[in-house]
Amino acid sequence: MEMLIYLFFGIIVCICVTRSEHYSGKPLGKLNSYHHQVTGDVFAVDEYTLLITGFNYDGNGPDTFFWAGASNRPGPQGFIVPDRYGTTNVLDRYFNKDFTLTLPDRKKIVEIKWFAVYDLQTQSAFGDVYIPEEFEPPTVQTIGQLSKKSHGVSSGPIQIIDAKTIIIPNFTYNGAGKDTYFWVGVGPQP
Repeated sequence: MEMLIYLFFGIIVCICVTRSEHYSGKPLGKLNSYHHQVTGDVFAVDEYTLLITGFNYDGNGPDTFFWAGASNRPGPQGFIVPDRYGTTNVLDRYFNKDFTLTLPDRKKIVEIKWFAVYDLQTQSAFGDVYIPEEFEPPTVQTIGQLSKKSHGVSSGPIQIIDAKTIIIPNFTYNGAGKDTYFWVGVGPQP
């Protein structure tokens, strides 16, 4: 049998869900809907980034933004969270959209108490979700380096960034293996 390079990431088992589900991040909850048909699910992707899935908003608020803050409930003392394009424009209509939002100024999810669809003119939340106390967002996981079985394979400590991103620093391979692959799986053996 030709040489295959097998990578087993036991830690992936801890951060991934079953094979039939897509990992979206750590759930924060569903948006509480108060006005303008706001709905959606909110996840923490990392310490700075939110993933909103199935987001709906009718676009009829006069001065509405993605809004976050550290007070006990949504109000004018919060700050604008740039939209999916990185702009701070008044929100348009959304229909069943999935997108990520990054908190501004390197603010962290653990520094806020809530995220809302908020209208500055009427000073009202059209929808919101509260960040649980003691919430810990997903973080980079560092695991061991590649085993040095043959063909000059080596690496530095491997980092699992998220469900789609694995960094293998200082990777080396001499190219002599035929039909060589990266292989990721669950369990002690290929």
